[in-house]
Amino acid sequence: MPTNTPASVAPPKNRPPSVQIKPLPGNVTANTPVQITVIADEGVRWKWIPADQSWDSEDFVTYTETEVDIPGVESIRDHRGGGGTYSVTFPRPGGYTVSAAGVTSDGARITADPVNVHVSPAGPPVFTWAAPADGTVVDLAPGGASLEVVLTSADQYYPLSVDITFDGMTTTQQYSGSEFRKTVALAPAPLGTRSITVKCTDPDGRASTQTRSVVGHDGAPPTVTLDAFAGDVEVASLPYRLTLTGTTPGASSGVTEVRYSVANGPSGAAVNTAAGGDLSTWRAEIALPTTGTFALTVTATDSRGGTASASASITLHL
Repeated sequence: MPTNTPASVAPPKNRPPSVQIKPLPGNVTANTPVQITVIADEGVRWKWIPADQSWDSEDFVTYTETEVDIPGVESIRDHRGGGGTYSVTFPRPGGYTVSAAGVTSDGARITADPVNVHVSPAGPPVFTWAAPADGTVVDLAPGGASLEVVLTSADQYYPLSVDITFDGMTTTQQYSGSEFRKTVALAPAPLGTRSITVKCTDPDGRASTQTRSVVGHDGAPPTVTLDAFAGDVEVASLPYRLTLTGTTPGASSGVTEVRYSVANGPSGAAVNTAAGGDLSTWRAEIALPTTGTFALTVTATDSRGGTASASASITLHL
């Protein structure tokens, strides 16, 4: 029988040593322990045994230490050999890189491919709505009013996206600090209670929402005056045409309309006679169809819906 030799019997293929970080579970949450497993393979190499005329295997390396590093989180040095499972707690949400290596008995380092880990927050962002307080009264001018929205947050998973919804519109802005300030322009109307909603969204899309109310107050309420006119008139024929004139604050109060009404009689809109077209002076032509006493009311309305009225009466007889 021929003698086997290394040349006549092909050796099995060597397997080099390797270190691997086992994939982490799908959801990693801040401040919740997670297990990180490092697998250290010693590898296999084959050597010829002349006495047996065969190949025999042995470990390629012997591990004496395992290193696991997560910048800003953990630096583990395990001297119990190669590989292991380690409990790690990520303190904050965000992106992290886990690296690992096995140190051999001859001082060589066999490194694993790094693993990127995304850590989610434990819940949606938490914020404190510092201003305005719920129920804040806001003076509305003809052009509306400015309102500062102030938020604070210790969440630190930035940037947060802040949506402020008011008057049927939404503004969006990002911020990455402990305090957020945004001045919004409130519409001049309506008066009374209106809602403002703030939504904070973190980079993972988790959101928290708060809603408050502010109370719109007419900061420049209208007034209206009636110029003097004869209150007792002897008429020759009917209908009698009564001309009323008067004044309002006009643009300074945002007056948008002046209307007249006659008790049990006609009503309508006065016409502007002011050069600037702001109804600071006005005129109304009213046809009174019969004799008797008529109660008259003139009402000015501003852009916020605020009103003011003036009243008078006139008596007609033949």
